[in-house]
Amino acid sequence: MARKTVKTTSSHSVTNSQYHSESSSQSKTQSQSATSKVLDEALRDKILAGLMGYMTDEEIDAYARNLLEPQKNAESEAAQRIYEQAKLSGEQEIENLTAALARSVKEQEKAYKQNMADVETAALARGMGRSSYTMETLANQGRRLSEAVSELTEDNRRETAQAQSRISQAAAQKAQTQARLETDYAKNLAAKVQELKESQRREYNQNYMSAVTGSMGTSTTGSSETQGSSVTDTVGRSETNSSSISVTKTSGSGGGGSKSSDRVDAISGAAQSVKYRK
Repeated sequence: MARKTVKTTSSHSVTNSQYHSESSSQSKTQSQSATSKVLDEALRDKILAGLMGYMTDEEIDAYARNLLEPQKNAESEAAQRIYEQAKLSGEQEIENLTAALARSVKEQEKAYKQNMADVETAALARGMGRSSYTMETLANQGRRLSEAVSELTEDNRRETAQAQSRISQAAAQKAQTQARLETDYAKNLAAKVQELKESQRREYNQNYMSAVTGSMGTSTTGSSETQGSSVTDTVGRSETNSSSISVTKTSGSGGGGSKSSDRVDAISGAAQSVKYRK
């Protein structure tokens, strides 16, 4: 017996794949914050308490007076000394004038007495005794004495008046100086008080700001907001086509003749072999 087998296999496969993906995302964030200074008042007061104390208006006035009065008193005392010196000098001059007048008058009187004695002695020597000539001569001596004393007294009065005037001028000068000193003192006192107040005010402001700066802290407050959206879209498709065909042919010869047969058996889409049996 002779047998002939022919096997033919055919396979066909197709794969088709499509994929589409779309993603969209959006996000928005808002954040707000604020930092502010915070004053610790207790610490500020503590710092200020440790600084130099500040004077009241009355204390400032007293302090300014203590600063200015020594100069005013010194100038006042100097003016007083000038006046006293002028007064002492004038009084001494008046005293000297008075003494000089007394000496001059005494000298004039002494000269007058001497002249009177001389006239009387001369008249007696000539035998004129109480003659009219002698009496007239004696009267002339008396008038000259009176005139001399009057002249001396007038000179003394004038010079004494001048000395007294200088004393009065010194007193007036002292009064003017005292008035000027008081006026200047009042102006200087007001200016000094204002200066001290301004200085204390500036110092207080500086110290206050330093105290505030030293007692400041920070405080932060804020808010945060986030808005967002996200979209993802995916579309996919996958397709596979596969086929397989297997054909087996068998032929033979024998005493009884020969037969041939073909058959295809498909199971679940998969190709299976077809067999022919004798």
